[in-house]
Amino acid sequence: MSTLKVKFISTVYLKENTVIQDNVDDSILVPFIYSSQDTHLQTALGTTLYNRLKEGIALNNLNQNEEDLLRDYIQPATAQWTFYNVYPFLNYKSTNKAISKESSEFSNPAELDEIKYMRNSIRDLSEFYTKRLTVFLCDYSNLFPQYQNPDPLENLPHNSKSYFSGVYTQRRGNRDLFPNAPTYYGDRFWGCNDCYGYGCG
Repeated sequence: MSTLKVKFISTVYLKENTVIQDNVDDSILVPFIYSSQDTHLQTALGTTLYNRLKEGIALNNLNQNEEDLLRDYIQPATAQWTFYNVYPFLNYKSTNKAISKESSEFSNPAELDEIKYMRNSIRDLSEFYTKRLTVFLCDYSNLFPQYQNPDPLENLPHNSKSYFSGVYTQRRGNRDLFPNAPTYYGDRFWGCNDCYGYGCG
């Protein structure tokens, strides 16, 4: 099991690709980058490919397919999951005395119901990017041997099944239909020839 502490995104990337303000302390964000990678991206990639990518970043020896995967699919998903996980803690602060709500002279902190509503929206976007990642890996698994043939004792196999929490999609025959959306992968929207986004692993 890899113990490398490697981030798929920087805090600069996170702030540029979410609405997290520049004045948020990086020390708050970094732990959530790591935990988001471990919990959400490792599940999508499988431990073998996940560890290979961390190793490739650390050793600066990613191949072109891995670089493209990281830039186009993994980093957007990591940014949104990090935003989702850190979101409540932008409003609340844990200290050695208590959990307190942030406030300032010119703004009021959001209420819990508002935080839940916004967080659900962030989760929908996070799951979209994760689904996009798993569909790409499903269609082009031959480019990533660690995904196609993971270690026999892998402790967390990849999971390509959809788990959207708040988005309903109509199913007709063997494909999901999104009438007003572009087709991303050939003549189908989500998934490989066998599963159409309902799990190929």
